[in-house]
Amino acid sequence: MDYRFYRGDGPKIPPRFTKYIHLLRYIGIAMLVSGVLIPWLIVLKYIESTLGWNYLSAGFSVLGGIVYFIGYVFNNLIDRG
Repeated sequence: MDYRFYRGDGPKIPPRFTKYIHLLRYIGIAMLVSGVLIPWLIVLKYIESTLGWNYLSAGFSVLGGIVYFIGYVFNNLIDRG
């Protein structure tokens, strides 16, 4: 078994790919907040409840969580190496 990845001296990610990786967390947070804000605005009757708004808010909630998780994991991997 190859234990070099457990010691932390595995392959390094080039800096050009890791320069803006922290922005994934901010984008994920913005998507999560908008996924909560859109239904709240629908309930308060500021925007009309349509199928598009409902799917958009559900998609933002799910994709925002995924994007935030990916940004969190990659940010921790980069900081560790």
